[in-house]
Amino acid sequence: MTGGRAFWPLLAVHAILVQAVSYGLRPSLSYAVLDLGYGPAWVAVVAAMFAVPPLVLAVMTGRLVDRLGERPGLVIGGVALTASAVVASLGSRSLAMLVIATALLGVGIVFSMVGEQSAVAGRARPGGLDAAFGGYTFITSLGQGVGPLLLLVPPAPGSQAPPLVPIAAVCGAASVVILAVSFGFGSRHRASQAPDARHRWPARRLLAIPGMYRAMLVGALILASIDVTLAYLPVLAHERGIAPGWVTAMLAARAAAQMLSRVNLAGLVRLLGRRRLTVAACGVSGLALLGLTPPFPAAVLIVLTSVYGFAAGVCQPITMGWVAALAPPGTRGTVLSLRIAGNRLGQSLIPVLSGAAATVGGASGVLALTGATLGIAAWSATAIADNKD
Repeated sequence: MTGGRAFWPLLAVHAILVQAVSYGLRPSLSYAVLDLGYGPAWVAVVAAMFAVPPLVLAVMTGRLVDRLGERPGLVIGGVALTASAVVASLGSRSLAMLVIATALLGVGIVFSMVGEQSAVAGRARPGGLDAAFGGYTFITSLGQGVGPLLLLVPPAPGSQAPPLVPIAAVCGAASVVILAVSFGFGSRHRASQAPDARHRWPARRLLAIPGMYRAMLVGALILASIDVTLAYLPVLAHERGIAPGWVTAMLAARAAAQMLSRVNLAGLVRLLGRRRLTVAACGVSGLALLGLTPPFPAAVLIVLTSVYGFAAGVCQPITMGWVAALAPPGTRGTVLSLRIAGNRLGQSLIPVLSGAAATVGGASGVLALTGATLGIAAWSATAIADNKD
């Protein structure tokens, strides 16, 4: 791993650009699908393609990080993100190419995030996982706020969608920087046990650790809800005749609220305790999504997405720390990759259900269904160890 002083600046550049590419390119791909004349059900298919390839590769990514360190995974992620931007730019008028670009984007994100999260966990002080991941997710929120600004690029004549080609070009340039920065990370963060230690911890045994699957369920449902809002807020705006600029405002407000909750995470944990805070955050985020379904004005939608962002922003760093704390020595990369695999499973299944909901209730039906699933997340969060002090 890179040295102490250089680590956080390099991580900040890498994580901000990764999230900016994800949050700029993903909604642009959704708009491109709609602009080609395909409906919300096809948006659900494309959203699922973001999740399926990483679901297959996630565990392999974690094993790679445990054996070789973060750099190889980060480099692979940078290559996949660059390829995604190139395919999106060249295939902006082809549904098949948009699907391929989305899948490559998903691969790039999973390799990048496993590497980042493993590096952060490896540098955390004993008992400092919540603080470390709070800082990390605060950084990612900056990128999530920057990415949607790309939707402000004026649409082409005769189109209401942000133009994919220039947005993909910007994301491609950012991905080249991501790839270059990835080489700045070392590869010394590896399992401390003997080389065969990982064979004593197959995935099914890791998942059997008490509390592990409950932690992963919370993370999966929260991240799936974030993914659904990213994909379906453009659809909701399209259905209600709301201009893309308002979607940018919603996503930016959500990101700002996430940053606010994460920068104050340590204080919130001390005030409420991890269990009460996580359960409440899951419940509030679900209610906020349900609040998006009535035909409120755009300004009200911004308030609701802000509330959702604040609550969901609490859950992600806590679940990262939760699973990292449960990980046996030498398996942290694998456990974090299993968490991402669980997240991608949620991102695979919920878009399928979303497609069915979209045919009945449009984007409002999708958001209502997603909000309801966060009630399950609130129940699952009751298993978290409380450390209120």
